Amino acid sequence: MSDIDNHKLMYHPKRVSEWIEKGDCFPVYVEIGITNICNHNCIFCGLDWARGANTLKTSVLLENLKDMAENGVKSVCFSGAGEPLLHKDFSLLVRKTKEFGIDVSFSTNTVLFNEQKALETLPYTSWIRFSVDAATSPTHSKIHGTTDSDFQRIINNLRNAVEIKKQNNYKTTLGVQFLLLEENSHELFKIAKICKDLGVDNLQIKPYSQNPNSINKMNINYDKYLNLKDKLAGFNSDNFKVFFRLNRIGSVIGEQDYELCHGLPFFAIINEKGNVIPCHMYYDLDDYSYGNINEKKFSEIWKSEKRKEIIEQLTKKGIKECKKGCRLDIINKYLHRLKNPHPHENFI
Repeated sequence: MSDIDNHKLMYHPKRVSEWIEKGDCFPVYVEIGITNICNHNCIFCGLDWARGANTLKTSVLLENLKDMAENGVKSVCFSGAGEPLLHKDFSLLVRKTKEFGIDVSFSTNTVLFNEQKALETLPYTSWIRFSVDAATSPTHSKIHGTTDSDFQRIINNLRNAVEIKKQNNYKTTLGVQFLLLEENSHELFKIAKICKDLGVDNLQIKPYSQNPNSINKMNINYDKYLNLKDKLAGFNSDNFKVFFRLNRIGSVIGEQDYELCHGLPFFAIINEKGNVIPCHMYYDLDDYSYGNINEKKFSEIWKSEKRKEIIEQLTKKGIKECKKGCRLDIINKYLHRLKNPHPHENFI
């Protein structure tokens, strides 16, 4: 996990080579929003504009997960506009994804991740990201738009998950993500101590990055927090790491040195309506859907003319309207360099 703020495309040379030669390839990673129903109402939610009451059918998901595996998709993350554990067959989906040969992960606000869910999912997951954006009940309830009792439930669930992992020697990485905001910055060191004491593997401190479509609008000056990285390093040990995502902060407050999004062939999102879409910018915009897995298999959609047309539209559009700190930013820098080699590139 030490390369959490780096990309991993260099570990997929055949896929990158295919992209260089053909201009396209099958995605390495797919993010699936299996529901947009949520039990929290976070003040920072990047997909608050896409919330609703939609849930993907289990049969459709299983058919398409198998299809993805057969066509070279390497990993899936269950995330999206809602809380994935609200899907009635969540544990089954995690297990079957792994059985199909795809590495699986998910993000959760942790409230529903009880002992039973941990027992059902830990054997099959590569990593789990627990969204815990406070170190006290009052701050948590304010930020997550929920009751005070949820915070202690989260702590109990994390403790149980760590214990189950240790007892069974599971390899799942248990990571807490803390979105650094004005409202919770005073609890940063406290959450680091809580996480270390609980025995999770890491704490990831991430900046807020506004989706242009979001209802919430925040303007956070991260310059005053940059010195915290070295101070938080004091919590690091052989079994616990704090990742203060300085590079991600840089991409949020800096400028892109590329003009096109080259990373879209390696990445896809499926939303809870079944639409296959380029990225979170177009999460609930039907005009930018490559196709729908309720109607066609993922592989058919990926090879379709409609997808090619949308990619052409996005290429012409460029990245001027894109969100800062996009998850594809570091990938785009790498692919831009491959497309535009430095004159001294051969002097390795």
